[in-house]
Amino acid sequence: MINHNFAKVFFAIWLCFSSTGAVAAEHDAKEVHNAEEEHAKHILGLFAGATREDGEYHETLGIEYSYRYNQSWSFGGVIERAEREKDSTLAIVFAHWWPYKEWFIGAGVGRKDPGNERENTFRASIGYEFELGGGWVIEPQANLDFIEGHENEEVYGIAIGRQF
Repeated sequence: MINHNFAKVFFAIWLCFSSTGAVAAEHDAKEVHNAEEEHAKHILGLFAGATREDGEYHETLGIEYSYRYNQSWSFGGVIERAEREKDSTLAIVFAHWWPYKEWFIGAGVGRKDPGNERENTFRASIGYEFELGGGWVIEPQANLDFIEGHENEEVYGIAIGRQF
């Protein structure tokens, strides 16, 4: 089961890499600034996407906060709610590593609360941050949640945020 999920995550990564050629060309054409000046320290955003559980997709909404510690690291938290038979809320604290320009790879730990249950969760993430101007960013993301005692869940979506 895990190999199948990883294959999907890597496929999503490949799609992201293959679709960024035009964006990369435009980015290289712009004047290069100091990396610390390019990014504000804080980002507050809204997440909209879908959670895949047992072959079904469920609408997922959330709110995210991230603090950009330096050019290579950011830390934050997310609260998401997936609408399904047993509505569930997921709260995670995470760290993102920024290995190359706007790409980030992340890991986080938290709790999933479906109904009256509580389950420990580990999340692996990958995404890309597009700057829209005026302090606004958009981040397509692919996440894989490893849930204690249950099958893994995939969470795909887009976060739209404001830097400050």
